[in-house]
Amino acid sequence: MIDSISRDRFWMVVEDCLVTFHALSRDEARKRTQELRVRIERDPTGMPSEMVYHAEPFDVACDIAEKPQELPENRQEYDAILSRHSW
Repeated sequence: MIDSISRDRFWMVVEDCLVTFHALSRDEARKRTQELRVRIERDPTGMPSEMVYHAEPFDVACDIAEKPQELPENRQEYDAILSRHSW
């Protein structure tokens, strides 16, 4: 089971990815991230909510933004985001 601190960090990384790679405002990124987190953690589909935490936060942000991007092209900035959040 993933602890609450790790879950918080995961979503902070997703939020930063939305701002950095998808040009969302901080407020919009936070709103979209919180909406998805609430939906996932309520577990309405019967799928364990922990499954999302096995995904790359970069990819989750791309899904939220509905704009796929290639991680290798953005690796340096993404690694800086991961480091900033100890992820």
